[in-house]
Amino acid sequence: MKPHLPVLLLALLAGTPASATDFATEVLNATFKLYHPSSTATCFLVRGEAPEKGLFLVTAAHVVERTKGESAILVLRQPKDDGSFDRRDHTIQIRNGDKPQWVRHPKQDVAVLRLNEPLPVEVAALPASALADEARLKSAGVHICSTLFLLTFPERFEANPAGFPVARQGIFASPPLLPVGTHPTFLADFTTFAGDSGGPAFIAGPDGHPLLMGLVLAQFRHDEKIVSGYEDRVIHHPLGLGSILHAHYVSETLKDAAAGNRPASK
Repeated sequence: MKPHLPVLLLALLAGTPASATDFATEVLNATFKLYHPSSTATCFLVRGEAPEKGLFLVTAAHVVERTKGESAILVLRQPKDDGSFDRRDHTIQIRNGDKPQWVRHPKQDVAVLRLNEPLPVEVAALPASALADEARLKSAGVHICSTLFLLTFPERFEANPAGFPVARQGIFASPPLLPVGTHPTFLADFTTFAGDSGGPAFIAGPDGHPLLMGLVLAQFRHDEKIVSGYEDRVIHHPLGLGSILHAHYVSETLKDAAAGNRPASK
């Protein structure tokens, strides 16, 4: 007897893996350029969960610390009726005088800024539950050479005039060792540039939504010094490796920002 069509369809859907565009687009919609002439990089937005449902900007701490002045530009995207987007530069306050408005993790290079003022464009921020803790990292089964996805603005480059980030695919170049207190970072193999800092590193979660492994901190390179009779110069050889901070520390900083705690910025 042939199976009933609805039953067969449900069985097929239950065994269908999540489409890459599903989880990746969720991260894409929450990832933005944080622009300033002195320090431009990547950030992503997270929505707090009950009882704190505020909107928070997450990036690497060195990004905002190197940004001079009281404000920076958050490059938003305004959707249009025809399906296209307009770029919308929005000024946000990062300092009040000399006082930082962000919260920095006391030990790690991550900062969270609460966005108290309404944004001029509706944004689809990621839920705080998208950040992987140690238990979810273990259950994800990632290991060295597992696939990892990243969204960033390498060398201030934008994917299009609307200001979308660039997606890259890499692998875990070192195992994401636990506990995170002993191993706060891991390596990712992808072509890294200035401007990648603060970008989200993520995989597909078991529920079809993104699971954030962490955020990009730095690139690695080999510096070769050449000395001749007429000149001294240094050649920077990129190693194609990035340092990724475990999402655990993003969660900790997010909780401090939600509670109004302000660890001193370096």
